[in-house]
Amino acid sequence: MNITTAIFDMDGLLIDSEPLWYEAAQECLGKFGMIIGEEQYVETTGLRTKEFLQHWFGVFNIDHAHIPSTEKEITDLVITKVMDGGTMMEGVLEAMELVKQSSLKVGLASSSPLALIKAVLEKTKMEQYFSAICSAEFLPYGKPNPQVFINCAIELGSQPAACICFEDSFNGMIAAKAARMKCIVVPHPDQFHQERWNIADLRLNSLRSLTAQNFNALLA
Repeated sequence: MNITTAIFDMDGLLIDSEPLWYEAAQECLGKFGMIIGEEQYVETTGLRTKEFLQHWFGVFNIDHAHIPSTEKEITDLVITKVMDGGTMMEGVLEAMELVKQSSLKVGLASSSPLALIKAVLEKTKMEQYFSAICSAEFLPYGKPNPQVFINCAIELGSQPAACICFEDSFNGMIAAKAARMKCIVVPHPDQFHQERWNIADLRLNSLRSLTAQNFNALLA
């Protein structure tokens, strides 16, 4: 099936927000005596904040009753950090223009709450590129469950198999493939050479490495 639609993840792909999420998590979780190393943290990227907290509160044996308030605290802090100093990842605008030139429908599907998505789009002035914006905030399951990608495809009037996703996290890549979509993945530099990315249709070290040649080869 020919590709008609491109769906982008947001955190760590369009905006350099993963360090901001890590900072916010460290600040908010410190009061529980929790310290999560960067290498450990990377393994839970792509999860919703609630699921991130469920995982780490389980690891550290923290009462899950604290999850709702901590989830809000972290999200609010990340929004503040994004608005104060968030920056786009390299190659984003060039990649968006390349996709636009291919006449594809374009959507955004993120695990992040809609409030953060809106803050990022306001900060980056990228609203113009997306015809559909979907959040997994209120879905029964977030990534690696594929539902947020499927919902985005439906909103764009596209079949999932006619979509290509841009992702940076392992959980996001699994969600895209579970939705029967093609996937271009841009892993964290420290993880780039790991074999687990081999199921992606294209692996890039940066969106700046996306070219008309390697992109168009995936569209047929």
